[in-house]
Amino acid sequence: MARKKRDTSKKRESILDAAVQAFVQEGYDNTSMDRIAEIAVASKRTVYNHFPSKEQLYQAVLDRFLQDSQALKAIPYDPDRSLADQLSDFVDAKLAVIENPSWYGLSRMALGMIIRDTELARESFARYEAGDNSLVTWLKAAKADGRLQTSNVKLSATLFWSMVGGALSWPQLIAGPMPPRQVKALRKELIETFLSRHRA
Repeated sequence: MARKKRDTSKKRESILDAAVQAFVQEGYDNTSMDRIAEIAVASKRTVYNHFPSKEQLYQAVLDRFLQDSQALKAIPYDPDRSLADQLSDFVDAKLAVIENPSWYGLSRMALGMIIRDTELARESFARYEAGDNSLVTWLKAAKADGRLQTSNVKLSATLFWSMVGGALSWPQLIAGPMPPRQVKALRKELIETFLSRHRA
């Protein structure tokens, strides 16, 4: 039974990998379940046993992507490290999407879908925000340690991610990767700006 469960899990992951490849290369609308089954080297029946529809498969792909990206941002507060260095780790975790070709392609495809479907946009942002509490936890710890001051940690986290998104993430998703020197300068500036407001 355990062997069968592992095999099933492995097949599910291969289907998800195949879906990412197909969605990135061909777009959501042009991708068929037949094509995903072909890439995954699986029967169409096997694909449907795991995912009854292309919509559910797409949501599973996004859920895995969000879980992986949120895992990168699960950065514990370290009282022995500078605040700037730790915040830089959060920025780097966010920018990992740009540096990973599959994640980058998937994000660009999802962006196009979100722009034309407001309901999907609301659902996607809600799913993202529901699981992204790592920076809030970090800010609470830094505040408890007396190194940061904020009356609303959730608002402060929103501010930080808005700065990262506006300066670094969204421009690169839309226009392509920036030169490393520009990324470094923007990262430094936005962290210093955030700390000038929040450092105790």
